[in-house]
Parts: sequence; C-alpha cells; structure tokens
Amino acid sequence: VENECVEQLAFADRILLNKCDLVEEEVLEKVQREIRGINANADIIRTQYGNVEPERLINIKSFSLDNVLKMDPEFLSTDGEHQHDLSVSSVSVRFEGELNHQQLRMWLQELMMETSKDLFRYKGVLAVKGMEEKFIYQGVHMLFSGGFDKRFVWGADEVRECRLVFIGRNLDKAALERGVLECKVVGEPRFQVGDEVMA
Repeated sequence: VENECVEQLAFADRILLNKCDLVEEEVLEKVQREIRGINANADIIRTQYGNVEPERLINIKSFSLDNVLKMDPEFLSTDGEHQHDLSVSSVSVRFEGELNHQQLRMWLQELMMETSKDLFRYKGVLAVKGMEEKFIYQGVHMLFSGGFDKRFVWGADEVRECRLVFIGRNLDKAALERGVLECKVVGEPRFQVGDEVMA
C-alpha cells in the first residue's frame, strides 16, 4: 500500500509548510530536514493560514518527467498500478439551514476526543442562528481553530447553509451526518436575544 503523504512529498515541486506560527523555529527546521530527506529539490514555502503569493504557485512550469523517472523508474508503467489506502476517505455534509453554535462546539469537542487520531482534517463554513457573520472553522486532529469572520457576512439574497468536510481513516459517514444534523436549528427559539428569563 502506498504511503500517500510520502508519495505526495516525493513528487511535489512546491511544498507549503503551513501553521508555522504555531511551532518553534527548531521544530520547523527539523520538519524541513525530514522533508529534504524525502525530496531534496522542492521549494519549501513557509506559510501561516495558508497565505502564499499566487505567483509562487501558478504558471511555474516546474514539472520534469526526467526528475520523476529518477525517483520512480516505473512511473509510466501500468503493470503494477498503485494501491491506495482505502481506509482513508472524506465525508461532506451540506444542507440549507442554520446550526446551534454551542451544540456544534460540544459535538465537535466530543468527536475530537473520540476520533482525533483518525480524524486528519475537518473544516467548514456555517450559518449560525442569530449571527450575520459566517462561522469558519478548521481543525487537524485535536487542534481546532474557528470563529465568526466579519469579512464574510451572509448576503441578503444568499441562502444560509452549512458545509462541513471531514477527512480521515475509517470514518463513520452515518454517525458524522447524524451528529451534524442533531445540531441543526429546527423551528424558532423559545427566547429571543435580549429577552429576560427566570433561571
């Protein structure tokens, strides 16, 4: 079975090393040495929040069949096709409507605790009841980052919807869909923002 990550690194001509703001310089240097052990020629670009100048990625004309054949002489052979890890997949959940923010956060926390080693990546853009801003989040294993972004507001004509993607090993599609949909707001809330209630 092919190791997808190593194969991607080996054949890359550009490698984006993201979230560099979250680790110390010595860790970054160690990671770069590991990458260089797999691919000595690729340009490694350090990024934060995936920000990179487009000209460093587009129209760079860097593919070289000769270099690929040096790394993998069987690259053009179709006799022994690659066997990929079939336990790795993605699950997408998309629906019109809004989510209960607190309920979603609690469910995501529970999901991370139970499946973090198999949950490689998750991200989403969500409509949250009572909020004009879109809630944008992403995560890797146990690391979660998300919030309401004032740059991205639901337009008056825009359909309020939720889109979530999960990537990992042995994902339970039905359980993920059920977990997300249990956080969906159904009907109107009993109280409005600013209402006084007795606790």
